[in-house]
Amino acid sequence: MWQSVRSFGKSVLSTWPSAAVALVAWISIVACLDPAGSYPSMPQGPGLTIDEIFNVEQGVYLVESARGLGWYNLIPGTSVEAFRPENGCNPDHPPLGRYWLGVHHQLAWWIAPPDQPDGPFVTACARTGSATAFALTVWLIGAYVGFAAKAAGSGGEKRSFQGWQGPLAGVALVLMPRVYGHAHLAALETMTNLTCTAAVLVVAAWWSGPAVPTGRAAFFAGIVMGLALLTKVQAVLIPLPVIAWALIRWRQKGIVPLLIWGITANVIFLMWPYLWLDPVGHLMEYLGRTTNRVTLYCYYFGTRYADKEVPWHYPFVIFAITVPIGLHLLGLWGAKSDLVVSKTAPQPRRDNAWRTGLLLACWLFPLLVFAAPGVAVYDGERLFLTVFPLWTPLIASGAVCVMRLTSSRIGVGLTKVAVCLLIAAQVGSNWQSHPSYLNYYNVAVGGLAGAEKLGLEMNYWSDGITRELLEEAVADANAYGAIEVRPSLHQFQRDDLMLQSPILRKHRVPAGPEAKRTLHFAFRRRADLSDEEFFKYDHVTKNRLAGFRSKQ
Repeated sequence: MWQSVRSFGKSVLSTWPSAAVALVAWISIVACLDPAGSYPSMPQGPGLTIDEIFNVEQGVYLVESARGLGWYNLIPGTSVEAFRPENGCNPDHPPLGRYWLGVHHQLAWWIAPPDQPDGPFVTACARTGSATAFALTVWLIGAYVGFAAKAAGSGGEKRSFQGWQGPLAGVALVLMPRVYGHAHLAALETMTNLTCTAAVLVVAAWWSGPAVPTGRAAFFAGIVMGLALLTKVQAVLIPLPVIAWALIRWRQKGIVPLLIWGITANVIFLMWPYLWLDPVGHLMEYLGRTTNRVTLYCYYFGTRYADKEVPWHYPFVIFAITVPIGLHLLGLWGAKSDLVVSKTAPQPRRDNAWRTGLLLACWLFPLLVFAAPGVAVYDGERLFLTVFPLWTPLIASGAVCVMRLTSSRIGVGLTKVAVCLLIAAQVGSNWQSHPSYLNYYNVAVGGLAGAEKLGLEMNYWSDGITRELLEEAVADANAYGAIEVRPSLHQFQRDDLMLQSPILRKHRVPAGPEAKRTLHFAFRRRADLSDEEFFKYDHVTKNRLAGFRSKQ
């Protein structure tokens, strides 16, 4: 037992370079979270997005309910009062991601109380939960890639720069502006990325040898898969590619570990107390809610589409143009390097090819699902954001291939210096998107300005209405009497912005006959702004083509 503990400890310690990357990423995010003045002395973060307030409210509610009613609510057959909709629970998503945000909200409020809060929750506090989830994802990817590189190199082939592969994978995730941007938001996407990535990488690592996985490996992988299911519905896209991969590799011998894995995952998922109230009915309601919802719209190459009518190539194109083009090229090189192995290659290299095949299957399947006719897709990359982390191990592999090739010409030392300089340059380039990282487009479409000319969405989630924009707007606050936010996607959007913005609450003049004019804010979601509204706001002050305020 102690030998296993020591071995595990050594494995964890060996990932310290990836942990260092994760820590730097966490600090850079936590320092820039404030959307609307709750932490005025800190750098600004993305503006308040449309769904955040629902997740924060529910996260705080679940944590406070657990504290008040007791953690015995998580034991089947006992009280489940906290999960009754009539008591304030919104069961549109499983609870794990919201618990995570709620716990971080309470910790952040206790450690660094926000300025002039209005109510029991502040979005900036809960955003620390996504920052932590992102940092853990960076560390997890680095640890997995380090393990895979070491295992693949154990077949006698010399693997120069092997120790760089794990940290480079983590850096690649940080250099994806859209993923990095979501890590600033109190939404479920970043926590979903963590649990879904963990569910795939655990299978890739623990089922990595040519032998059929043991029952213990299948059981523990099932626990992680269950946690992904308890986070968000995107996790249901993992089982099919894993099942297909395992049956192709081990044929009928793979059935038993798959059964153990699947049963364990479903048992963990059924720990959601809301399901205990009406197991069949609530499960059908949850699964049906993902398809039976209001119609949302996309603006794609100059055309407005209903969510179920978007062209099939939408997810592939959006993925291609929202990741820096250099990372894509490295990923393609890495995929070729890891997948194409001869039958006479050492067994570790062939095992690595199988691992890469699993990652690619789990990366490709969600894109195919959202490309299928009749499947709703909207909000840019948000629904299939889970595919982005799975691309990073291949990027790291491609980067190491380039480094080995380059070092043979200019030497190892100069190669390492060149890589560090390239990373620094990319960080500087990505920083230009701050704080509206969700507006990033790569050079394939000419960046953000080129994307605007091509008719792509500029700002789908309102993060363009930043603290800077709010401060500019209230500079002559006495001239205004009311506030309007466009486009309005739900009835609480304006009130949420007021609730979460000390800047607006402090300077706002009550509406009435004495009001001189209305203060208009708009974010450039072309799918939901009419042409008249769009051009009304188009000529006023811009915040990196994302948010506007009216001067009329």
